Amino acid sequence: MKTWKRSIIEIQRQCNWVTIWDGYLYHPDALPKEVDGESLYVVTAYNPGSVPLSEEENRIRDKRLFERVSGLGSVGIYVSVGRSLSGSHAEYGYAIYRVSKMTVDDLAREFGQIGYYRLTSSSMEIFALNGDGEFERI
Repeated sequence: MKTWKRSIIEIQRQCNWVTIWDGYLYHPDALPKEVDGESLYVVTAYNPGSVPLSEEENRIRDKRLFERVSGLGSVGIYVSVGRSLSGSHAEYGYAIYRVSKMTVDDLAREFGQIGYYRLTSSSMEIFALNGDGEFERI
């Protein structure tokens, strides 16, 4: 999980990428005002279970994730990307809010993910699968 903490998390706002986590520091002031105190969850469909897929396969999975997230009703959505500090690896996904942690847990399981991020006005947290198949904060 060190890799997760040493990643860069960005969201796209009005055609610009905004850094929320730079691999060292959390930037809660960069959270969109629309989030307004809600938790912002960053989830991807890329590389399920950390198994590398082709870019085409990842794009197909990403499209399916977007369709699922869009169907959740009043959810707010931003395109997100998690990048390695070196820039050699990137995984696109979505930063979503007005959604429960349970819903995010279900989405992560459905798309074979081993974890996701939760961003609040005061903290960045990582949730990962434990031995019981539940997502817990690490």
